[in-house]
Amino acid sequence: MSSPGSSSSSSYESSFDPPGSRATTPSSIISDNDKLSLDSYFPNAYVCLSSPSVTPDVVKTLFIKHSAGNRLGLYIPLTTSGSQLTSAFGSWTKQSIFSREIEIEYIFAVRGSPLEELDCSRRLSTEIVQHLHAFSISSFRAVISLATSNGAHVLHILEQPTFAFSPLSCTPAFSTSHVSSLTTQGNIPTVDEWKMVWSAWDTITLKMIPQEMLHQKPIDLRHKCLFYIGHIPTFLDMLISKSIGGGPSEPKHFWNIFERGIDPHVDDPDHCHNHSEVPEADEDWPTLESIMGFRNSVRARLFQLYDDLQSGKRVLTRNIARTLVMTLEHEGFHVETLLYMLIQRAGTGTLPPPGFTSPPWELLTQQWNANPTPLSSTVTLGPATITLGHNDSEGDDKKEGVSESVEGHVFGWDNESPERKVEVGTFRVDWRPVSNRDFEVFWRETGATKLGMPGSWVEEDGHIKVRTMYGPVSMEIAQHWPVLTSYDHLMAYANSKGGHLPTEPELRLFLDTYDVGHEGGANIGFRNWHPVPPTAGLAENSGMGSNGGVWEWTSTTLDNHEGLSPTNLFTGYSTDFFDDKHQVVLGASYATIPRLAGRKTVRNFYQHNYPYPWVGGRVVYDS
Repeated sequence: MSSPGSSSSSSYESSFDPPGSRATTPSSIISDNDKLSLDSYFPNAYVCLSSPSVTPDVVKTLFIKHSAGNRLGLYIPLTTSGSQLTSAFGSWTKQSIFSREIEIEYIFAVRGSPLEELDCSRRLSTEIVQHLHAFSISSFRAVISLATSNGAHVLHILEQPTFAFSPLSCTPAFSTSHVSSLTTQGNIPTVDEWKMVWSAWDTITLKMIPQEMLHQKPIDLRHKCLFYIGHIPTFLDMLISKSIGGGPSEPKHFWNIFERGIDPHVDDPDHCHNHSEVPEADEDWPTLESIMGFRNSVRARLFQLYDDLQSGKRVLTRNIARTLVMTLEHEGFHVETLLYMLIQRAGTGTLPPPGFTSPPWELLTQQWNANPTPLSSTVTLGPATITLGHNDSEGDDKKEGVSESVEGHVFGWDNESPERKVEVGTFRVDWRPVSNRDFEVFWRETGATKLGMPGSWVEEDGHIKVRTMYGPVSMEIAQHWPVLTSYDHLMAYANSKGGHLPTEPELRLFLDTYDVGHEGGANIGFRNWHPVPPTAGLAENSGMGSNGGVWEWTSTTLDNHEGLSPTNLFTGYSTDFFDDKHQVVLGASYATIPRLAGRKTVRNFYQHNYPYPWVGGRVVYDS
């Protein structure tokens, strides 16, 4: 055995077999031309582990040592028996790493595309969830994961993207009592969590919006793109000032322009809540350079606040803690808001996300088409008593004996509080949301002109395509994804099936029972930049799975409830929309940050006829 901290290699002995060596003809058939284009997705460097278990430290160490072109092929056995490697293809060598942190033996090869040894139509078991979890912790992502033809291994094509969100269980909370750690309860963000959200925000705003799009409106009902780049630091600056005092960062007049965006009524755009008055002429807007200078000043102001809290110069109160949570989550919400605007111009203006490999649509489509469906399309739930919300009233923040009670507290938005018990009757619900293909059939049968096209679709050359951040893709690629469309559209679909959309308590009960969340492998937190087919309803995981990475509509209208204390930090956040036009939506999309996706009390909301947000829906039937 090598000494600690060393690595070794040798020619791979013939008594071992790398993954796929016993493969026969792949069950999926790809043309020679397609193979040439698909080969570009595969790296030149491959590692095969001898054990089904994988840790973040192992992934990081192997990637640093062996990756080529920011990608690495990582074979992991799916079972203990599958780890027996018995003959060789290509030029594999046996290697090992022994250090204080890890001890691992594996084989390594530099080789061409392994496509012929893979089975694109073989279903991957739930065992790869542990792999995805390790990748997220170590800041990597799988471009695609494919089984070998003999089913013994899974090949993950790994890359280190521009940013990668850690699972919530591995995201520490800020504390002044000691160094922030995973043992710290609560959800006050650390400086590192801010930096991760900024990495996502800066990637989107500075690298995906071309200069010529800054003064354009991808959606008429929203401001131009430049507004949102200025709004985020302005909101942070204003709430810091409201919480701890002090005036605006320079230039002060940015507060007048960028304070608040717009959400006008879809059917009457002249009707809108209070909002900032913005310049009319492009030349009267601040330049991007001036906004960046302002942003940097505000971020420095935030860093100073953290320094003062850590040093004890300033006491961490509930008001300050709530400000930190609210401003970070506000930015997280706007990451998604801006993206569902930009996707309207993807392929005709918006640039694809840099640092993320474009999806290998051909391989993914084969994989998705082979996914099994539930034996029964519905499941029956209830009766049950469930808990909605949590006890977190902003109105208590300045009360004596409470104002400095911060440790372990989970902060949220005003409409999440207080905790309340709700009775839910018996109901049947579809395992999976309405798909693009399901809705297309309904849409055509109903009469396309009568119903209107979902905002997530576009017609090109007489064909319906589905929008992605990489440009529109064919319905054949996206047919199994949940359709993203308005509440009105999905309610019409549900009615045609003899059902309706779930109430908030009904959907909450379903999600609490069957949704696996980000840590269970769900398509959340930019694991992908597009939806994927849902996985719930299969016997192998007791029905548990994900919905494919979309929020979901409920038939519950956003309204006041007993004990709700409207926020003073963000005046009108909820109350401005108690207008009988906004529906509560639950869950998370593929672009929702994990802290929002993981807090089950989060309630988002959109107008019932707003076609652009990333919201799907499932049908409920009365028992």
